[in-house]
Amino acid sequence: RMHNLIDGILQYSRIGRTKDDVTKVDLGTLLPGIIDLIAPPEHITIRIDGRMPVIEGEKTRITQVFQNLLSNAVKYMDKPRGEVVVACSEDADAWTFSVSDNGPGIEEKYFDRIFKIFQTLAPRDQFESTGVGLALVKKIVEYYGGRIWVVSEVGQGSTFFFTVPKHRTPATERAAGELESCR
Repeated sequence: RMHNLIDGILQYSRIGRTKDDVTKVDLGTLLPGIIDLIAPPEHITIRIDGRMPVIEGEKTRITQVFQNLLSNAVKYMDKPRGEVVVACSEDADAWTFSVSDNGPGIEEKYFDRIFKIFQTLAPRDQFESTGVGLALVKKIVEYYGGRIWVVSEVGQGSTFFFTVPKHRTPATERAAGELESCR
């Protein structure tokens, strides 16, 4: 647990400190590999709804976002038949991704708390968690000029949404620079 905690803190602290190699990342190719890596148990299905775009970003960072969101959906699944769906919609200047599950859901009063570092909602003896995953996801998404939020209903499941601008603009470059200078 300590190793995972230290590793998570190191990953978190590196965002914005090092210059990322921004390339085109084909999510249609990347996501199936992430799903294979997670290896969900037989009672949980992870499905990609529709075609996934090619986005600009650093492959490792984009992998961390999807891997954390999908791993959480699998880890906290409380239904005998779990379903996790990754989807994407497009507007003029951004992609909006969603990761939905039919798991336990999250009470609205915890929506902000779950994105803070070291915050978990489940007791440590129930689930192995460092409380770094969603904070890391939020920091990466904001570093790229996007935003993240959750919509959830207790007992019905959760949907995590996040946006990724189609192109880095001077405003998103400035936001990334401000994030970097805050460290």
